[in-house]
Amino acid sequence: MHRTQIYFEETLFEAIKQKAAARDMSISAYIRETLKKDLEEDSRPLEPADFSEFAGMWEGRDIDQQALRKKAWK
Repeated sequence: MHRTQIYFEETLFEAIKQKAAARDMSISAYIRETLKKDLEEDSRPLEPADFSEFAGMWEGRDIDQQALRKKAWK
C-alpha cells in the first residue's frame, strides 16, 4: 500500500470524520472506499440513452437548416 499526505479544509475534514464514524470505519478506509467507488463509476461504460419517448415530437415543424438559421439570425 502507498502512503500519501493530503491536506483538507477543516470543514471537509470534519465531514469526512463524521461519515467515517457513522460507518464505523477509519478515516483512511473511508477515503479509500469513496475514491475506489468514484473510480469504478468512471470506468463503467455509459448506458445508451433511450430517446424513444421523444420520437416524432418535431413532426410537422419547420426545422430544416435554412429555417433555423433565419430564426437564429433575426
